[in-house]
Amino acid sequence: MVAHRGASDRALENSLAAISLAVADRADMIEFDVRLSADGDAVVLHDARTGRTGRENIEVAGSTSGRLRRARLKNGEPVPFLADVLGLVRGAVPLNVHVKTAGGMAAVCGSLAAAAYRGRVVLSSGLREECLAARALRPDLPCGLVTRRPSSSDIAFCLRHALPSIHPDHRKLSLLRVRKIESAGLLLIPYTVDEPELFFRLVREGAYGAFSNRAESLRAAWRERESSR
Repeated sequence: MVAHRGASDRALENSLAAISLAVADRADMIEFDVRLSADGDAVVLHDARTGRTGRENIEVAGSTSGRLRRARLKNGEPVPFLADVLGLVRGAVPLNVHVKTAGGMAAVCGSLAAAAYRGRVVLSSGLREECLAARALRPDLPCGLVTRRPSSSDIAFCLRHALPSIHPDHRKLSLLRVRKIESAGLLLIPYTVDEPELFFRLVREGAYGAFSNRAESLRAAWRERESSR
């Protein structure tokens, strides 16, 4: 079970508070999003602008790292950078770094190298060029393709470039598509799954796991279900 944007059911998504809670939960994995500042630093934020989760509404790609560090999220914390997250987690739980913008993978790999980070990391992106960059820069790290509806082209791309997993919108999945992913030998990890019964069904059909805003609650529901068998 992957904690989507940290423990985002109990703290502001992609904030250090949400990441800290997921670490305290000993989450199976923590996912968060990365964009680039104007001067090329890896910023942990989902949207292109800070307005939805921040106190100001500034463009990430149009702002320097110094300007973004002065900005505050709605919970009062500073906008986090990848270096901050790596320093907080310190390998305690696996990470899934979701690159949202062109050029982001190079910045992510640079941050990992600068931190000499030794924890488990999965790279992912919905941008195929960024997945290719991940394979070129860090062939030792697994990379997953994020997509809405997993097409035959998506599956072929993953197989051609040794991407082990595909991360689709669960609402776009059919049993036939699940079977195609399974027969290709790819790990299916859909997003964003917050209801236990939906998660149980997806696992029965062949999902390896799921991204969830309620990861800890779903893990507890899974443990309860398994212990009652």
